[in-house]
Amino acid sequence: MSAPISAPAVAAGTPIPDFRPLTTLAAIMVSGADARAYLQGQLTADLDTLNSNRAQLACCNSPQGRVQAVFWMLERSEGIALVLPAALVDSTVLRLRKYVLRAKAKIEAAKHLQVGVISRSALPADVTLAEAGSHRELGGVSYFTLPGVDDVLVLGAFSAPADPATEHRWHLSQVRAGLPQVYPETHEAFVAQMLNIDLLGGINFEKGCYTGQEIIARTHFRGAVKRRMFLFHSAGPAPVPGTRVLAGEQHAGDIVDAVATENGSDILAVISLAQLDSELSIDGQDGALTRLTMPYSPG
Repeated sequence: MSAPISAPAVAAGTPIPDFRPLTTLAAIMVSGADARAYLQGQLTADLDTLNSNRAQLACCNSPQGRVQAVFWMLERSEGIALVLPAALVDSTVLRLRKYVLRAKAKIEAAKHLQVGVISRSALPADVTLAEAGSHRELGGVSYFTLPGVDDVLVLGAFSAPADPATEHRWHLSQVRAGLPQVYPETHEAFVAQMLNIDLLGGINFEKGCYTGQEIIARTHFRGAVKRRMFLFHSAGPAPVPGTRVLAGEQHAGDIVDAVATENGSDILAVISLAQLDSELSIDGQDGALTRLTMPYSPG
């Protein structure tokens, strides 16, 4: 039987229609015979269910169960790609290499790949992404979708300059979709459930052990989730991640992500459930936060 003919790869630097770069995002590539088994022991998601048709949310954690990085996993022809904020690539590569030992797994920044977005109308005719969290690779280019976001994300060997308008639009859509992220300012600030990663399908509570699993599982099985991430609007400027949220003078939570809007800013913040119905404000700013709805319910 003859070998299947693969689609031609897109040459580095070759543009695709409607491609708009997202320089705030980047990728890590994990490859080798033990790549899947190694990540299974490091991440919250079940790698046994990852396939080439899915974009899977996951996070890696400290031994104390604190989130160090959040990413979307893609099974590609050359390995498993982890898409995350560019500012966390180098530290996450070092973190993931920490426990490799004799495992046959290569972990490196995928500097040859660039992340961007295209509209659904610009998808190739033979790429179908019917559901949120779908992934297709064609000619070395990954096309994938995330829940609550209209645009299609693209990962491939492109070279395009930054576009601030595109970056802002993407950031706003991510925040309004309630998709969590961790940045250098919030590294190890939250447990996974605080970021709603369980509600978005990024934690498998039946899989075997992984770094931080004991704390995350105990929080789940004891029903001890006392803080969750919610979406708010503020009339003030976008605060930096990690800024405190106050209920009166009490510390009620912390900013996860924030993006400027025409009349203030939209904000994702982890809030104590006991103080959720209090009048909340951002530390150092006047005015109360207005709670908004997300595509899913944090409870």
